[in-house]
Amino acid sequence: MCGIVAISSTPDQSYPLNQVLQAIEHRGPDDLGTYVSKSADCHLGHVRLSIIDLSATGHQPMFDRSGRYVISFNGEIYNYQELKRALEKDYGGISWKGHSDTEVIVEGVAREGVEFLGKLNGIFALALYDQQERQLHLLRDPLGIKPLFVTEQSGATFFCSELKGLLVIPELKRSLRLDSFAEQLGFMYVPEPYTLYQEFSKVEPGVCITYQKGVCVAQKYLFPTLWDVEPYVSEDEAIKAFQSTFAKAVERQLVADVPVSLFLSGGLDSSAIAWQAVNGQATIQDAYTISFSDDDQRHDLQTDDLRYARQMADYLGIKLQVIPANKSFLSLLPNLIHFMEDGFSDPAAINTYLISLHAREQGVKVMLSGQGADEFLGGYRRYLAEGMLRSIPAPLLSLLSRVEKWLPVQMPGRLNAINRRLRRLSQLAGEPVRSRILGMYSWATPNQIRDLFVEPPDIDVGEALIELFDSYRDREIVDAMMALDHHYALMSLNLCYTDRMSMAAGVETRVPFLDFDLIRVMNSIPANLKVKGREGKYVLKKAMEPYLPHEVIYRSKAGFGLPIRSWLSRDDELLKRYLDGDRLKQQGLFNEHVVSQLIKEQMSGAKDHSYLLMTLLVQQVWLDNYSVH
Repeated sequence: MCGIVAISSTPDQSYPLNQVLQAIEHRGPDDLGTYVSKSADCHLGHVRLSIIDLSATGHQPMFDRSGRYVISFNGEIYNYQELKRALEKDYGGISWKGHSDTEVIVEGVAREGVEFLGKLNGIFALALYDQQERQLHLLRDPLGIKPLFVTEQSGATFFCSELKGLLVIPELKRSLRLDSFAEQLGFMYVPEPYTLYQEFSKVEPGVCITYQKGVCVAQKYLFPTLWDVEPYVSEDEAIKAFQSTFAKAVERQLVADVPVSLFLSGGLDSSAIAWQAVNGQATIQDAYTISFSDDDQRHDLQTDDLRYARQMADYLGIKLQVIPANKSFLSLLPNLIHFMEDGFSDPAAINTYLISLHAREQGVKVMLSGQGADEFLGGYRRYLAEGMLRSIPAPLLSLLSRVEKWLPVQMPGRLNAINRRLRRLSQLAGEPVRSRILGMYSWATPNQIRDLFVEPPDIDVGEALIELFDSYRDREIVDAMMALDHHYALMSLNLCYTDRMSMAAGVETRVPFLDFDLIRVMNSIPANLKVKGREGKYVLKKAMEPYLPHEVIYRSKAGFGLPIRSWLSRDDELLKRYLDGDRLKQQGLFNEHVVSQLIKEQMSGAKDHSYLLMTLLVQQVWLDNYSVH
């Protein structure tokens, strides 16, 4: 895993490549390289985290043997050995310099053109320059697992793995995109392709874009068959197809010349990957998890992940490395905000960083994560909630919408989680379908968000989400909501923070559930085998029944987060510092009286604004860190 920079411009230009690479050096502390074309119309840079082929033959930017193509590549290609064998079969013996996946890519393009890139199965972003045609090709994997930012300014187009790399280029302008701030308050992230800046965006996944002298001259989607569906005719057929493809996916993603380890929450997704990895003869010594205090668990009503994680570690015969969570984690924000530049404020990002940092200190460079299972196999509670609400007759739905008035804001002990979800369900029951769907994805209403701004941006937060949902109206509701989550919860949030925070610690995170062959299998599983009755991820649970303990498979679902309800409901110095009324008034962005009321209601227990306050806190730390006012 690495970091890349690429610039397409008019000839005879000069750019500070080394400064850009220094800004993203955490992504690749093992090596650094640059390339400038003869006419200086293309600039490439690369920082390397050595995973496969640790030798100098893996150095980038890398040329093919003919010298026509040069590539800067970030990621891992899991089918590179298969592609290598196919190239040797079709084109005779190839004199390989080393055994890296990058070399397979550049030699494949040298023989088959950029269409070869459509054969890749992996997580990647790449820039490839054709010295003969003087064209720069850019490609990001079709699921958006790896990042690639872009801005077109000053007669050139600039690409980089992280925003911070582009921000060091003096001539590039940047201004706040207030619409993004509003969206972050609603979702805890900024939906792709946008960023917190007007001038910067993210490259569309799966589309090979071609630039010449700073101008886009062609673009083509390279992965149309990824979404092909061949529905399974029976439950047994679907389960067997999933089991065999999942096993191959995990096996493929264990390939590395460095130590590999696991995120292990004790949930179904991470436990399934852990079992498959260990029983696939991988040399995995340990796994990593976060633990909460009893007091935080009681207040925040998190399920006891640690108990299940320990059970799985014992079951698999591996060591469990436990990182205890405490309130001081929030004090890390001023330092971590440097890596949270995308506009995400989900506290799970802090988890990911601390686990990755601990693993890196133990010599681990690669971690396997369970990301993607919820969005492709029906794991979120909102799928069940919407299915249930659609099945309730109108009179009963109206009655349910009034239940909230009879419920307390807080309840003692474990009942509070049930109470909180029932209150939320009641609130949504009274909404029209489109507003209800938006409510299942957002942490604040459009009116709440507008009231927070001194001068509200001209945006209806969530309108783009609803328009996308409307485009799926011919699908079953579970399929429609999962498709929505592919763009929102998965690509714009979960994969985003997983990459940035693990790479901040110099760790590559792989996501076996998003193996391309497995994606095709999961897309072919009918919705009624993903959510069956009241059981989410039904087909995954049935597939893992022969291998995992029953209580791990059928435990209550828990999010991968921190107990911020507990932490933010106490008197917190960060809230005082960053959400101070005088500070906000001087800044002129947010209404200090509305923010003050949110804090009072949170501290008194009158209402739960924890996630909205968390986002406001992150935004203020970001604004302070980047001196943007």
